Amino acid sequence: MKKLLAILSGLLLTGPVLATDDQSIWVSSTVQTDFGGSNYLAFLELQPRINHDSSNFAQLIVRPFVGYKVTKNLQLWLGYAWQGEYNSKDKFDLATNDIIEQVQWVDNWTPELNFQYRFRLEQRFFEDADLSHRMRHRFRLQYTIPNTSFYVVAFDELFVYFNSVNSGRLEHSVQTGVNQNRSYVGFGYKINPHINIDTGYHFQYVNNFGREDLNNHVWLTNINMNF
Repeated sequence: MKKLLAILSGLLLTGPVLATDDQSIWVSSTVQTDFGGSNYLAFLELQPRINHDSSNFAQLIVRPFVGYKVTKNLQLWLGYAWQGEYNSKDKFDLATNDIIEQVQWVDNWTPELNFQYRFRLEQRFFEDADLSHRMRHRFRLQYTIPNTSFYVVAFDELFVYFNSVNSGRLEHSVQTGVNQNRSYVGFGYKINPHINIDTGYHFQYVNNFGREDLNNHVWLTNINMNF
């Protein structure tokens, strides 16, 4: 508990004392549909990531989901994620497979201001380690500038592991407690009622247990299609 409180204090106040820095480029492309107004939902995300000072292709993430609208605001989702960790030696041999349960609340507070809360549980099947369980909380706000197609968007997401991997390559990244925190501020444009694009600064803090933490400065672009 003391370690968890110390990490949270660092996030909110000064940040970690010992940390390495990286610069990355991430591009997230998503497609979502309610099949013409039904309560059933489908979603697909493709996200390549270039890390190591924006010089090396490092990851590819594929996330398909199916969902159901319980009410106008409340959505339940079940999904899968393939997270390919790329390197020149192993290629994608160390990919992680996740089973995901998700609850999402979507609410238009005003005609211009949209609020979203997303809660995820992930069962993570690593290639060379035991099954791990992770929780994610994300709060997101999007404000459309009146009488324009432009908007500003911001979110914050906290990641917490429920169990630990105590040996091997994941020993310092999969431990009980806060795994990482991500914050994003971006500026976007609604091309039409079905397609929008936003881009901006995304800060990723990664807690590497027993080693230097990571401050990853990401330029993130989101391409979203909703039909």
